[in-house]
Formats: sequence, C-alpha cells, structure tokens
Amino acid sequence: MELTYTNANGESVTLRQTRPFFLTRVDGAGKVRQTVNTFKAPDQDGAFFISSAMDMRNITLEGSVITPTITETYDQRRRFLRVFTPKQQGTLVYRNRQIQCVVEEAGFTASSRERAPNFFISLLCPSPFFEALEEIREELAMWSPLLLFPLEIPGVGLEFGIRQPSQIITVDNIGDVACGCHIVFRALGSVTNPELMSLDTDDMLRLNTIMQSGEELHVYTHFAGKKVTRVLGSVESNAFSMLDTSSVFLQLEPRRNLLRYNAAENMDLLEVTILYRPKFLGV
Repeated sequence: MELTYTNANGESVTLRQTRPFFLTRVDGAGKVRQTVNTFKAPDQDGAFFISSAMDMRNITLEGSVITPTITETYDQRRRFLRVFTPKQQGTLVYRNRQIQCVVEEAGFTASSRERAPNFFISLLCPSPFFEALEEIREELAMWSPLLLFPLEIPGVGLEFGIRQPSQIITVDNIGDVACGCHIVFRALGSVTNPELMSLDTDDMLRLNTIMQSGEELHVYTHFAGKKVTRVLGSVESNAFSMLDTSSVFLQLEPRRNLLRYNAAENMDLLEVTILYRPKFLGV
C-alpha cells in the first residue's frame, strides 16, 4: 500500500508502510456515490428515474510519523503540513492511477507518543474519477518512415515514407466512463475544413478554415475544459470561432470507438492525432 501526494508547487510526500510516514488506512478510493433524480406522480408506486450524477469523492488517509528522534519527528511534521497545505490543489497517485484533489483537512491527533504522532488527512476530489498516469496517443493519419540505415538507394528510387491507407481507426477506451480528448489537426500543405466523425454516434466535429502548411489546430473536448486553439510557428491563438455550428465535442465511450477523419480539400495533406486519459471509478 503506497501513495504519493504532490501539491501545486511540486512538493510531494509518499505514504506507505515504512518510515517516516507509516500509512495504516486508506478510505474512499474504491467506492463512489451518486445523486439520483426521480419524479413521483400522485398515487404512484415507486418513482420514475430521470437522471443521475456522480458526487465528489472524499479520500481519507491515516497513519503515524515514525522517526528515530523527537527532533526528526517535528521536522517531518512541519514538512507534512507544508506539503498538505489547504491553500493549493494537488494530485494523488495511487496504484498507477491519479486523481486531482484539494486538502480539506490535514493534521495530527492528540497522542502521548511524541516520537510517533498520528496523522489524519481528508482529500476532497471535485472530479470523482481516477485517471491513467500517461496520456494515450492514437494517430489517425500519419506518414510512416521507411528509411533504414545503412542506406542504399537503388536506381529505380526509394520511398522515404508511406501514408496510412485508411481514414478510419479504432480507439479503445479502457476506462469505466466516457472521457474527453485532445484532438490535433496538422496540415502538411493547404487543407480545407478538417473534420473528425464518430461512426458509432454520427457526431461530427468540423473546423471551417483553410489551414496553411505547418499549421496545427488543437481541440480539447474535456468537460469544463472545452477550447480550440490555432498554432502556427511559435504563435498560439484562440480559434473557437472556426468551430462549425453543427459540431459536437466528441467523447470517447468506454468501449471501442470508430473514428473517421476527412477534409473538404486535400485530405491527403492532413495528419490527425488523438490524446486521452481513460477514467476509472476506483482503484
């Protein structure tokens, strides 16, 4: 049993079953609660289900500070309270999953054992979902290199790369719930109106613009974090106005997702990348 908390300043503390922060209990990492909305008509037995939504997650940690001397104990106490400050948000990493949280309470309980005081931490997670530590990257349209060394060029010439022949790719979301993603459209030349469609739901995301060579359009479809940016060289700008009015911010369902890219003109000059973090209900 081991977990690491890192605050916004990059300071971190690892809690496990060893010195100096001996972890004895973790609660809230494996259970979820939700609010269920229902409607009840007069004289109706039971009720109609309307919707449900996940509540915030509360994770509590308990343990003891164990050091050889009382002086070291107080040093570790000060470090503990500095890292678990309620003034900053942080990230908790547990069993190869991470979750964003804020310190609701952190302190030490009264104890006669000065060399082994007990600590208690309450972490409030506004989003109840654990996420993968690393983003998963999927390439929908790209050039695969064919160069090998040592290099020999025959008289008939040599292909330096080959483009993927299919417009469709399967993205396997291994998480427990749907998640947003980061979509990158990259132009190798002039490209008109790049788009990405989900073949499962027919939802489509289209940008009405003519991309220049080397230009990138970044679309973020995360809940409460939706945005569109344009990157050309070292200049980044807001490109939300390019979004087609019929567009949907695509979500990756917790299964295999079939996606297809397209463009009104010069589709062969378009590269598309999707980055996402699967979300989990617990660890």
